[in-house]
Amino acid sequence: TAELVFEKLREKGLLVAVETYPHIYPHCWRTGDELVFRLVDEWFINMDWRDEIKDVTREINWLPDSIDGQNREVEWLTNMGDWMISKKRFWGLALPIWVNEEDPTDFEVMGSLDELKDRAVEGWDGFEGNTPHRPWIDGVIIESQKNPGQKMRRIEDVGNPWLDAGIVPFSTMSYNENKEEWKKWYPADLVTECFPGQFRNWFYSMLSLGTMMRYDETEDPKEKRPFKNLLGHRLVADETGQPMHKSDGTAIWFEEAAEQVGVDTLRWMYLAQNPAVDLKFGLRHPNEPVTLNTPDGPISETKEGAPTCKVTSTPADEIRRQVLIPLWNCYKFFVDYAIADEFDGSADTIPVADRPEIDRWVLSNLQSLCKVANCEMTAFNAPGFCTAAAEFIDDLSNWYIRRNRRRFWRSKDASDTDKNAAYQTLHEVLLTLCKLLAPCMPFLTDRMYQNLAGVSSLTSAGDVPSPERSSDPPASGRVSSAVESVHLCDYPQPDDSLLDEDLNARMAAAQLMVKLGHQLREQFSLRVRQPLAELQFASADAAQAEAVTKLADVIKEELNVKQVVAQANLDDLVSYAYKPNLKTLGPKYGKLLGVLRTKLPELGDAVLGPLRRGESLTIDIDGNSIDLTPDDVLVGTEQATGWACADEGGLQIALSTELSPELISEGMGRDFVRHVQQLRKDADLQITDRIAVSYASDSDLVGACVATWGDFICGETLADSITESKDVPTETKSVSVGDQKVQVWIARIDPS
Repeated sequence: TAELVFEKLREKGLLVAVETYPHIYPHCWRTGDELVFRLVDEWFINMDWRDEIKDVTREINWLPDSIDGQNREVEWLTNMGDWMISKKRFWGLALPIWVNEEDPTDFEVMGSLDELKDRAVEGWDGFEGNTPHRPWIDGVIIESQKNPGQKMRRIEDVGNPWLDAGIVPFSTMSYNENKEEWKKWYPADLVTECFPGQFRNWFYSMLSLGTMMRYDETEDPKEKRPFKNLLGHRLVADETGQPMHKSDGTAIWFEEAAEQVGVDTLRWMYLAQNPAVDLKFGLRHPNEPVTLNTPDGPISETKEGAPTCKVTSTPADEIRRQVLIPLWNCYKFFVDYAIADEFDGSADTIPVADRPEIDRWVLSNLQSLCKVANCEMTAFNAPGFCTAAAEFIDDLSNWYIRRNRRRFWRSKDASDTDKNAAYQTLHEVLLTLCKLLAPCMPFLTDRMYQNLAGVSSLTSAGDVPSPERSSDPPASGRVSSAVESVHLCDYPQPDDSLLDEDLNARMAAAQLMVKLGHQLREQFSLRVRQPLAELQFASADAAQAEAVTKLADVIKEELNVKQVVAQANLDDLVSYAYKPNLKTLGPKYGKLLGVLRTKLPELGDAVLGPLRRGESLTIDIDGNSIDLTPDDVLVGTEQATGWACADEGGLQIALSTELSPELISEGMGRDFVRHVQQLRKDADLQITDRIAVSYASDSDLVGACVATWGDFICGETLADSITESKDVPTETKSVSVGDQKVQVWIARIDPS
């Protein structure tokens, strides 16, 4: 056609130029086929009753709050046109609309198959026994009631699939046949779907049809709601945030993912994700080269801007490393020692009040977790619970168990009340934790529970299950209680008699002190095994300062310092300098930036100190009221020589960094212990095996260290002796003890 036009213009001398104009036109996103739009007649539902649907929408709890679901749904209802319910397809819900062949304005909607059978004048025999879909239902013809004698045929269109989806709460739950049974299930407690598109699809369909179906039964919008709570979530993308599609080979099948990372890991990943943010899921690290399956064959490529090196750590790996493996290691620690000591779970329970403070703390912390679990899970906030649970597992592993190892290491003694209290405490914590975590990691927790619940017949925990075997049957099939699975247990409820908020706060203050201390050690390259002379601290909060003082012995042991000293302030050791953050203050106080640059640093810590503690404040500069948040001011520190300083949450600490010869020698002794423990592990020794330690070194410092700290080294490593030897085994490697090189080896002592 275009060429004919050009030719006519050319004949008339009117053709100026012929050019090609590129333009975008639609293609099928799955197949790539070109598409053509055409005007067609469609069927609509008049939505002039949208205000009633809005009233129903406002009676529903839309989660999470950050997606502003209720307002988004109301906005859609306000701006939408009539609801187009027809589709030009063959497969789908056959719309039950019959139209007069001679008068298109004459149409009827059939309400049931019984009604259609009564009205049918042709085609029922060919349809009966088939589902109400094309082509069978198209053969049924009815007679017009408006124009007797004239025939009516079903329209060719099928229904919009969301029309079908929205009516499910009524059609599937036998609304017409058994209203009393239907009432037991309606409305649903929860529905969940991806929210970007469903505000105008499934959510809208259920709200509209729920409102219409209950139109004549009640005026109360709350009685018309099809669901009480709606949890909307974002999309699942690949490692780089790009959509996954079958057509380009980037889709990941569930079976493949479950095989590689484990079903419990997958479940935790989804539950811990903020539903308002896209989940970047993948089986590869974002920097790892990938292979795309295209119609032209596989194409290897590297993600844009990423190096070509292969990296194996993925988000799933991080979940296993941070949550599943620490949990399993806590469980394995208990099981291994309980078997060795023949722990009897049926023995008389030691009253909690008679147990050490750290036992009371972990049980109190467990009750806090129970409260969070019941609150957040009831509110459909799984990420809130997962965050708290991960923090508890970290506390259990890196605080409670690590600080209590010696209680479990002691020789077996049935009368050792302190050791039995440790066993009973850890057993109760693990058993309760299995129940709390069961909805989030169902296979691993059931495996642990079935062994823990049968404490009279514990079986070895073994290594942490590999991802592909995380759903294997539990290690032990014998359970002493009547409840055979963790999933048949009642969900744990907090025991207020065990909850001690003051104790939790005291321990949290000590943990904060330890965290800051470790950060300083890392910052100044002071390894934890190297003892330090002193830690000084100051706090504006009297309760916090008192808590740290009471737990000074714990802090000394954790940070490996000789003394913890409380001070009114640390002004002699550290000073603070303040500068305005122009990125945040510029948009708020652009005209005053010059004044802020000059005056703000002059105010000093006496005025601006609260900003370091995470507090906001208001100051007056040259008659101008300035609101400052912690992000508005950049804080610099200057520390006295020989000290490392830090602060957080109102707590200031300073670590002495000067090392005396005595401190260096003790640090070398602790290095010795670490290397011997690693040799025990490499030799796969039992925790009860005794050993002899030998070493070789040309350094007098090493000999002096062993002379001073030999008994300590033997006590920590279950060694009967530590001796210097010149006869070094061939494969012995050198290790660092302090800054000295030493060769260390061990030999198991035969108990006979």
